[in-house]
Amino acid sequence: MINKKELKLTHFIPGLVILIAFLLPYTEAMETQYQWLFMLAHYMLFIGGFLLLYNMIKGSPLLIVPSAFLVTFWHLPLFFNLAAAFTTFRVLNDVSFIVAGALAGIAAGKMKLTLKFSLLVLWMTVDTAFSIVFLLQNPAYTDIAYPFSPYTPAEEIGTAVLMWIVMSGIIAYVIGKFLRELLF
Repeated sequence: MINKKELKLTHFIPGLVILIAFLLPYTEAMETQYQWLFMLAHYMLFIGGFLLLYNMIKGSPLLIVPSAFLVTFWHLPLFFNLAAAFTTFRVLNDVSFIVAGALAGIAAGKMKLTLKFSLLVLWMTVDTAFSIVFLLQNPAYTDIAYPFSPYTPAEEIGTAVLMWIVMSGIIAYVIGKFLRELLF
């Protein structure tokens, strides 16, 4: 039987490992070369921050609002490209995603299941729309709109595919976890 302290560490340790892996200087350097890796880092930093504090601290569900604001801000074309191109902005981007994930993890502790499910559906809907923007090779996220951007339109298809893979993995995990709790 796992006690509450061990349960909290089962989330904290993977969160810490994810953060370390995606904050390594090598990984950070590769993010300027591969748009798909930059987007993967967004997911992983958020998930890492989420896991660090999930069920460790339980706070107001309203903390999801600043969390969503931070995530949305860094996906606006100008700020996305600034973070991709310049180290100072990427540090702010990375810290924002970790904080956003941590806020979501704190908020999740007091959320009702229906709200969690609704937010997951909203996230997957917005993420699907955003991946379609990449699939259509929108120049706003490339060096066409922002000459300082390290990314070309050709990279956007790979980014869209990665987003679909990550979203599918998250959905499979959530459904698997739900079925496991329902059946066992």
